[in-house]
Amino acid sequence: MHINFDELIAALQDCCSRSKIASENGMKFEIDSREVFTRIKIDNCLIASQQVQKCDFGFVRHSNDEFYFVELKGKNIETAVDQIISTIKIFDSDLIKIPQGKRFGFIVSSRNPLSDQKIRNLKQDFAKKYGHFLVIKNKYCPYVPKKLSQ
Repeated sequence: MHINFDELIAALQDCCSRSKIASENGMKFEIDSREVFTRIKIDNCLIASQQVQKCDFGFVRHSNDEFYFVELKGKNIETAVDQIISTIKIFDSDLIKIPQGKRFGFIVSSRNPLSDQKIRNLKQDFAKKYGHFLVIKNKYCPYVPKKLSQ
């Protein structure tokens, strides 16, 4: 278990980079900010086991220790949500405890076959139990983090 993100990143250097972009199979997540972020490749690097569900990438926002869990998915949005939730649980039990208000979920899918009501329910459930909020977008998800209050 790690005490802070700097310690976690130091232990996982092979999985980390200073990128603000994650892309895979035509899907792309991008952080639009001048702040410093560290991208962590979670699937097949930080968590190598094929026996557990996990999301693709994580991003550390160094200015306030927010963490963005990112899944780049085909069309199965519910599985993507499960992968993010599973990753949050693995982080909490084995890696580093992140307060719920500092956890953000992002799903970028090739298409979204779910109804608007189903999407609303998934987002509400995530916000209630697991993180600050969940964003679900098709193909491209640019994200501008809220400015920190001085």
